[in-house]
Amino acid sequence: MISTAKIEIQQRFCKSCSASIKKELQVIEQVENVRLYPKDSLITFNFMNAEKLSSALNVLSRLGYSEKGERIKEESLKSLCSC
Repeated sequence: MISTAKIEIQQRFCKSCSASIKKELQVIEQVENVRLYPKDSLITFNFMNAEKLSSALNVLSRLGYSEKGERIKEESLKSLCSC
């Protein structure tokens, strides 16, 4: 069954960085229809199971875009976006 994730991100990102984030998420099998909304710090996508959602969240964290409400260390606040 396909589910839709709506992830609010703590850090803002620009339109330019959206392409890099999207590219990284689309590498994950069974993660599709990735859409990014920079003005709202929002990322949505479809996924097949909890493992795929977890993989996507891990990719976002690795890139420096942690989910809103997630506790992160201050040194981890550096995101891909330097705009």
